[in-house]
Amino acid sequence: MADVDNLNGLVENVAKGDKPALKTLYNLMSGRLFSVLLRMVRQRDVAEDLLQDVFVTVWRKAHQFDVRRGNAEVWLFSITRRKAIDRLRISYRETVGTFEDVASVERETDIYVGIGNTENYISVRKCLKELRPDVHRALQLCYVFGLTHEELAEEMKVPVGTAKSWVRRGLAQLKESLSIDERT
Repeated sequence: MADVDNLNGLVENVAKGDKPALKTLYNLMSGRLFSVLLRMVRQRDVAEDLLQDVFVTVWRKAHQFDVRRGNAEVWLFSITRRKAIDRLRISYRETVGTFEDVASVERETDIYVGIGNTENYISVRKCLKELRPDVHRALQLCYVFGLTHEELAEEMKVPVGTAKSWVRRGLAQLKESLSIDERT
């Protein structure tokens, strides 16, 4: 696993137009990112195309990376996940699917990449299971599948305000559960 500070520095250098930094970043992260893409889209050629799109996005948007908002590894996985989700949305809309259909992808995909160590992963999973099903699903659709609040409301057939409050409530409950977990 690449050192977080090293990744942060590489992305900052990419933002300055440093092509060797992009190549180094690619060499360090492409295997892991490709693995996530392949598990999500389940087609090697599509995953390869998406990986290229990820690094084009990194090149174009590296200036938007802010280490105060998160580390580079999480940022890279977020871009990767969004690229795959966008592709899945297109594919499922073409076949008249819904996000219920996409739920099976979540079960087989490590959606918690970037959380850190196994202990954090287990804590987050445990806390998510304690949430009400509608709140858990709202968080999943927003943060795993990248839905906006408006899309979430449409998918769950509730007003936008309700969707927003579920997300807010879920995040607050997760934060509280995780802080209690850390103290025990």
